[in-house]
Amino acid sequence: MRSRIALVVALVAWVGLLGFGVPVGRSAAEEPYKIGYLHSYSGYLANMGTLSRDGFLLAVAEINKRGGVNGRQITVVQENDESDPSKGVPAAIRLISGEKVLAIVGPARSDITEPLGPLAEKERVVNMTCSFLLPTKGSFTFSTVPSPQEEARVGVDFLKAKGAKTLAILNAIDLYDKTSAKAFEDEAEKRGIKVVGIESYNAAADKNFIPQLTKLKATNPDWVAFLGSGAPVPVILNQKAEIGFTAQVLGNLAFAAGGVPPLLKIAGKNAEGAYFTTLPVAVWETLPKDSPRLKEIVQFREAFKAKYGDYPVMANWWTAQNYDIGFLLAEALKRAGSNPTGVSLKAALEGIRDFHGIVGTFSFSPTQHAGATGLVIAKIEKERVILAP
Repeated sequence: MRSRIALVVALVAWVGLLGFGVPVGRSAAEEPYKIGYLHSYSGYLANMGTLSRDGFLLAVAEINKRGGVNGRQITVVQENDESDPSKGVPAAIRLISGEKVLAIVGPARSDITEPLGPLAEKERVVNMTCSFLLPTKGSFTFSTVPSPQEEARVGVDFLKAKGAKTLAILNAIDLYDKTSAKAFEDEAEKRGIKVVGIESYNAAADKNFIPQLTKLKATNPDWVAFLGSGAPVPVILNQKAEIGFTAQVLGNLAFAAGGVPPLLKIAGKNAEGAYFTTLPVAVWETLPKDSPRLKEIVQFREAFKAKYGDYPVMANWWTAQNYDIGFLLAEALKRAGSNPTGVSLKAALEGIRDFHGIVGTFSFSPTQHAGATGLVIAKIEKERVILAP
C-alpha cells in the first residue's frame, strides 16, 4: 500500500512538472516574471548601456521591494550586444528561445532594433527598445524617446529663433543618425533655412574628421548640426576648432550619449557654447522651480544614490529613461493580469495613457508605439549642461 501511495505521489509530481513547467507546490502564478535586458556594456555605447542598466535595475529593485506585480517578483536576464549590430540579434535569440523571456528591454542601437522588430513579432515578445527609432516592421516594439522628426522640429524651431539662414550637417552613418540627418534637412528646408552641405562618417572606425569638416567649413554655414554619439563627438569638436571652423553647434539626442563628463573632459573649451536637443531631466537644475517634475527627479536621484553610492549625472538622461521603462512594464504587467502572454502585455501597453515618468510623459495606443513627448534645447556653459536661454 505504501509503495502504491509513493508511486502516485511521484506520478503527480512528474505530471505537474510536465504540465506546468514549475516545481510541485509552486504555481505558475508564483514564478517571477522573466524580463530580458539587451544593451551595450562594451564598445562605443558602453556608457549609455551600463548607466541604462543601472536605472532599470533600480526600478526593478524598488518594484520587487514593494511586493512585485500581481504578487510576483521580476527577474532580469542580461545580454551584452557590445555596441555591435552583428551581435545584437543572436543575443536577443538567446533571451527569447533560451531564457523564454516575456519581454526584452533594449537595445540602444537602431540597427539592432530594426531586425529585432520582426523577430519580436513572430515570437510574440514585447520589445521596449531604447533606440530612437521604431523598426519599420514588427508590431511588438515600443519606444520611449521622441522621434527624429520631433527632434528636428524642436531643433529647427530653435535655429529659426536664433536667426539661422544656413545649416551644414555632419552625421554618423548608423540608421538613427542617417534618419535624423534627413529629418533635419527636410525640416530646415521647410522652414526656410538652406542646407549648404551634408557629410557623414563611420562612428565605429573613423578617427580623422578633418576632411568632412573642411568641406563643411567651405560652405560658410551659420550653424552646423552634429548628429552622432559616443567617442567621435568630442574629437569632432576638437578638430572643428583645430581648423578654425566657427559655425555654432547644434547636436541631437545622441550628442551626449557617450556621457557628458567624458565629452567635457576630452573637448574642454571646444564644447563650450554647444547646443543639443535633450529631455528636461537632463537640465533639471535649471528647470523652472514650479516644474511638476522636480519632486520626482529629486526622489529618483536620492534612490539612485542609496543603491549605487553616488548621484546620477542627469545629463545622461538614459539612466532615468530606463528607470521609467521599469515602471511602465510594471504597469503593463499589472493590467495584463497574473499570467500574461506577449499578446496581452502588448495590449496592456497600448492602453497606457499619460503615464508620468522621470524623463517625460508616455502614451501608447494600437497605432502609436512611439509614446514619449517632451524635448528641450540644452547648452553647455561653464562645464555644465543648462536649459538654453
